[in-house]
Amino acid sequence: MPRTLTTLAQRSTPGDTASPRPTAKRPAAHPAHRPSRRNEIIDAAIRLFARKGFVDAAISDVAEEADVVVTAVYYHFSGKEELFTAAVHRVFDSISAVVSEVRAGSGADEGSAVADTAVGDDEMLDRVIDAVWGWIDTHPDEATLVHLQLPGATRQISTLRQEFEDLHVRRAFGYLGPAKASRTSAARRAAENLAVRTLVDVLISVHTMRLADGPLSGEPGGQLRAALHGLAHRLVRIE
Repeated sequence: MPRTLTTLAQRSTPGDTASPRPTAKRPAAHPAHRPSRRNEIIDAAIRLFARKGFVDAAISDVAEEADVVVTAVYYHFSGKEELFTAAVHRVFDSISAVVSEVRAGSGADEGSAVADTAVGDDEMLDRVIDAVWGWIDTHPDEATLVHLQLPGATRQISTLRQEFEDLHVRRAFGYLGPAKASRTSAARRAAENLAVRTLVDVLISVHTMRLADGPLSGEPGGQLRAALHGLAHRLVRIE
């Protein structure tokens, strides 16, 4: 055997193999089961559903928006309807939390089962209006989702929206002024119900109309909000 081959044979061992050429490794995918991953998917869904609506958005679109694989979305949600419901639930909870924080700071009892009828405070009503107004200004995707993309989306969404409105109607009883002695109890209740439901409907309608391209979107915000305060005060004063 030639000297060179003999030397190589002596240096080698039976287990020796040629070292593999290094290959570039792809970044490890984020674990689909992480709770933060679920929240990131919901955040992406809010943005996407706000832009496209429920019908035109696809799970693959949400996955791309969230920068995850499609299977990661299905790990957390059974399908588009469940994901849409989770997104809407997130937005409703956020709005309700804003209102709760203001009311708690004003001494209103959020745990009351009788609609907090003892509060009757115009200043608190103004603070609630201003807080929700500010939240909508800083959360345009969430506002677009709940005010423009919800009607008729799914049956479950209709139920969620009704529950959300009913919650804030019950809270609105706390903004009512003192009762007039001239009214019977039945007439008083009817007037209160009409007042609080009209108040909630007006607030939702104004917020909807001042979103991008809405009929109130070009109106000066300060003047519009001042006008809304005045109208709200008038509605909660039961004559």
